[in-house]
Amino acid sequence: MFLFRWVQRLISYPVEVRGESMAPTCSPGRRLRASRLPYVFRRPFRGELVLVRPPGTIERADVKRVIGLPNEQVAWSRGLFRINGELLQEPYARIPAAPPGDEEVQNHHLGPDEYFVVGDNRLYSYDSRRYGPVNRAAIVAKVLAP
Repeated sequence: MFLFRWVQRLISYPVEVRGESMAPTCSPGRRLRASRLPYVFRRPFRGELVLVRPPGTIERADVKRVIGLPNEQVAWSRGLFRINGELLQEPYARIPAAPPGDEEVQNHHLGPDEYFVVGDNRLYSYDSRRYGPVNRAAIVAKVLAP
């Protein structure tokens, strides 16, 4: 029975979106499916929705979007991101005119195993802008379909 449940969770399992951080892509209470399987064979891609454990948490995993990949330079200001100097096009994002505290340019160089994750609803997302990049081990699954 244990082996069956482990295999089932590897392939696909349900998750529920909590909070407003991924709106309008994923509204609060929406049920999604996630899988650990894709990241057994490859690393996360830019733009993918993932389940990530914020630093200092064990039980909780949040839905976020990967925007920065290992060894990249991530800069942001006024809700807009630049990756290695190039403006990141984000048609999915809800970007307010000037999010509070986001007026000055912030920069971060990602390490060889670090990712930058954010919510699509920039005003209501607790993400890498606040807690910094996450290690690959903190990305626990790929969200299969928003």
